[in-house]
Amino acid sequence: MARLRRILMDMFHRPATRHRQEVPFLPGIFVREPFERFLLRGSPASYEARARGLRLLEENLSPAQREQYDRYGYFDVTGGETGRRYRIKNRFQVNVEQLDKKGRAVRLLCFMPDGELVLGDVMLAQKLALELFESDTLKVANEFSPDPYRFAPMP
Repeated sequence: MARLRRILMDMFHRPATRHRQEVPFLPGIFVREPFERFLLRGSPASYEARARGLRLLEENLSPAQREQYDRYGYFDVTGGETGRRYRIKNRFQVNVEQLDKKGRAVRLLCFMPDGELVLGDVMLAQKLALELFESDTLKVANEFSPDPYRFAPMP
């Protein structure tokens, strides 16, 4: 457990600073992204890598999370230390929402592992980080307001 914690903390030690230019696409997988012009990019090898990442993610989701992800393109996670609810959406950046008791977004979070990983691997790392060491993860996450008119870092 300590080794897993160290590996995941090493992956999250730097906040996301650069924009990813490729939107994930797999035939037959529902992707809620508006950037359709990017959907046909990539080689068969990159499609296979994306498919393996999504398979690994789905293997590590509970049945309720898997059903929620298949239906809506996101799944909810309970923080391991505080019991707060988080929603992880099917995209690379600013894809984690902290939810209140009624299921409304309180704040948006942006954190991701270091390196060029496929979407499924990023989402799985975010899930494990929130479940296993929530407070350390929140320290490195960039926070944003859920209000679309004030999409700026929170104080």
